[in-house]
Amino acid sequence: MFQPFFSFLSSLRDIGEEGYETLLKKPLFLLGDQGAKVREMFLGMPRKQAVTIYAGVLWVIPIAMVQPYTSLYMVSLGLSETEVGVYQNLMKIVGVVCLFLGGYLSDAWSRKKTLILFDALSWGGYCFSLALADSKWWCVSAIVFLATNAGAGVPYQCLLGEGVAAKKQTYVYTVLQMVNLAPFLFFFPLLGGLWVSKMGLGPANHAMYWFFTVMVTVGIFLRWKYLPETVEGENRDTSWNYLFTISWFHVFRDGFRQFREELGKFFKKPGSRFFFSSKFLDEWMIYIWGIYSSLYMVHYLGMKESYLSILTQGSAYVAFLTLFLIIPTITESQMVKLLGADQVFAFGSLTVLIFLSPGSDNVLIVCLLSACLGAVGGALFGSVSAAVWMSLIEEKQRAKVVAAFYALAQVGIAVTGNGGAYLYGKVSPLSLLWVMIGMRVVSFVLLRRVARVLQSS
Repeated sequence: MFQPFFSFLSSLRDIGEEGYETLLKKPLFLLGDQGAKVREMFLGMPRKQAVTIYAGVLWVIPIAMVQPYTSLYMVSLGLSETEVGVYQNLMKIVGVVCLFLGGYLSDAWSRKKTLILFDALSWGGYCFSLALADSKWWCVSAIVFLATNAGAGVPYQCLLGEGVAAKKQTYVYTVLQMVNLAPFLFFFPLLGGLWVSKMGLGPANHAMYWFFTVMVTVGIFLRWKYLPETVEGENRDTSWNYLFTISWFHVFRDGFRQFREELGKFFKKPGSRFFFSSKFLDEWMIYIWGIYSSLYMVHYLGMKESYLSILTQGSAYVAFLTLFLIIPTITESQMVKLLGADQVFAFGSLTVLIFLSPGSDNVLIVCLLSACLGAVGGALFGSVSAAVWMSLIEEKQRAKVVAAFYALAQVGIAVTGNGGAYLYGKVSPLSLLWVMIGMRVVSFVLLRRVARVLQSS
């Protein structure tokens, strides 16, 4: 019963011994050694991945400012705490449709143009709606627009993995996380907190979402200008006219058939079903906790609104140190051994909050500890877990398998996500935490099964 846990501890001990050698026995050479490895990752980044990742910084800068306050902002405009989750769950159906479109168009048309199309529709509409928002219906409109971003996820993931050797997949996802953390390291979360404390929650968010709209516009232009087309020289129509010449009925019919076939092939691979199940649980928890974490800390525990920016800032530094000091030292074999480590840190992140009473004097410290543990887990999830997942999928199958997975995840979240909203809003915020803690345990066991299968194959 406890074999997966003991196996994981053994792997962690081996990696810890290497960390001891690096951190304690060679401290003067640490920065140079790690810096060289990180430089190698950045300098070895192909143009396609580099443009995809670096242009994304223009999204992350305003996200770093507004993210801690989004749910609070929507509640202040009239949505109830339950409605914040329910409306987003209902819009998952829109996301499913867009996933099928994004997956099909990524293969049949152009990954570059598919990414740009859905980015413009989703982020453009989302930011513009919240910049103008003066009632809860603007929030609902923003939620609808953002749901269409599911269509951008498929070409984005495909562009990140396209033409990259399996052993370099971890590098791509580590660089992605480092670049996305950069705005958090340069105090943009604190800038958002300063605006909220000086201007108030509503006016500050209006200003920040106008800034968000401008940055998204520039980012889309840069990808349009500098991102190369997916496949050079292939005989396909990559013009915008293609969208007006195809039969959309056949797109959905053929797309569904192809996704089902490719997903069936994927499930024949050893460990794929366990990994798929674990990833679904992760997506559900990331989605639900992303909605309710700020509400839990501010409304339930009584933390000041402006302190949310401190949590975001502190956890960003912890995530960066994890990516800088740990991820570059992980070999391909250790990457498999580390599967499940993200669940351990996420488990700890939720558990420390369980024992914190509302109104406690230590609310900021405990919430910061929770955010930092979650940041370590998130860094491992984004590098180790994502790289293993991509390595399980053949490149020619990647668009369809990724689209099919996220489509199923969207359906699953749409069906079960209202349960999370009900638990938080109608039963108790603590009940939601206990459910997620149980899910972390299940996900850990599933990932250890995957690690055992991959190590034996």
